[in-house]
Amino acid sequence: MGNALNFSKLKYVVAVDRVGSISAAAKSMHVTQSAVTKAVADVEADLGFALFDRRARGVVATVAGRDFVDRAARILSDMDQLVDDARTGRDSRDRVLRIGISPPSLEGLMNRAIRDLVLSHAEVRVQLRGVPFEGGMQLLRQGDLDTLIASEGPGAAHAGFVSESLPPLHAHLFARKGHPLSGRKLTAADVAGYPIITPDLSGPHVTPIRRILSFLDGDPTRGLHVLENFPMASGIIERSDAVGTVTEAYVKSQAFRSRFEVLEFDMGEPLPMALIYRSEAQPSRAMGWLRASLKRHPPTGPS
Repeated sequence: MGNALNFSKLKYVVAVDRVGSISAAAKSMHVTQSAVTKAVADVEADLGFALFDRRARGVVATVAGRDFVDRAARILSDMDQLVDDARTGRDSRDRVLRIGISPPSLEGLMNRAIRDLVLSHAEVRVQLRGVPFEGGMQLLRQGDLDTLIASEGPGAAHAGFVSESLPPLHAHLFARKGHPLSGRKLTAADVAGYPIITPDLSGPHVTPIRRILSFLDGDPTRGLHVLENFPMASGIIERSDAVGTVTEAYVKSQAFRSRFEVLEFDMGEPLPMALIYRSEAQPSRAMGWLRASLKRHPPTGPS
């Protein structure tokens, strides 16, 4: 069968069979009669047999033509269904956005951006989940996440992924107002004398926290509270001599400044943040909306 046979010509053939006339088919397809006549002739030339018997009042499918036209009609119907399914899938991708946050303790930093996204686009549905970095990358590979916002930074993205830089993450130690450590420059040994609360052992605070814990005897992690829930942690810190870790997003808020103070302790360089997604995936409209919300309300900005 030659290259002349294509779906457009099949559509003309099926239309001719459906209405029983080349002129009526041309009218229904909004094309010239000569275009339909040529399409039918080209298909018959490729097949090597006639599809229709030409009669005074129209055309009727031949025996061989009947089988061919019926199969062609099924193929075209399948193609239409395929296009509809693809469009439905695209619409679903445009509406649903599955976002991973790594480490999970940073999930609260997305509050303003997600609120902005949902309120600006009523049709979008956000599914937000905290994940370890490697677990999040695996979910991206499997197609179970659309994007991962990670503290590991652009250099951590693997082959096959796009990594877009976000503003870096600044971390601080904080304590209640009037804490014994307030108002002076601190060393790791100074801080090691007090209970420490951190949201996890893999986030942006891990290196300086481990430096502090190295001054403790035995298993250093036994002197550490790991509490992911920030309201819970801050409630303990406000009523005790415990110190905690906090990102600059919280530090800049009036509510934080009225209750706590930042301690003068070096938490190291700001940690790069990145928006990561699969390079072969065509970004959906919802991804574009997320980018816009992150630009207006970066996760490292004030809460």
